[in-house]
Amino acid sequence: MPVTVERIPNKPIIILHYEGFLDLETVKSAFVQSAKLAADIQGIIYRVADVRNADSNFVEIVNIIKASRANVQGNATDTKFQVIFVGQNQLIHLYADALKQLGAAPIPIFHTMEDAMQFIELEQQKNSDATIIQPAD
Repeated sequence: MPVTVERIPNKPIIILHYEGFLDLETVKSAFVQSAKLAADIQGIIYRVADVRNADSNFVEIVNIIKASRANVQGNATDTKFQVIFVGQNQLIHLYADALKQLGAAPIPIFHTMEDAMQFIELEQQKNSDATIIQPAD
């Protein structure tokens, strides 16, 4: 299976583990699966795409970028998701830069899953601190 999609129990985190050649159909499948897993999550959902064991080519990445512009639930521009990459393939940077130009939020890219999880923890902490109402003086 080129992609496995899992939700971390009791957390708003979905992890996509990609293996082998990354093509449009695999990415579409991951979007659909992650949208299903996210259906009952309130607020921001962190979707971590682990592409350390995947590769692609320029043409396929361009096809994926084009599909990301489509209004499909769970796609890369769905504002319900904070997309995060783990891996360092140059095509990831191309994809992240292209989506940013299309108006998507910047996509953080990390070398390790541990770094990505630490980022999520900090983001959750920052978001919960922002929702605390400070008493008026």
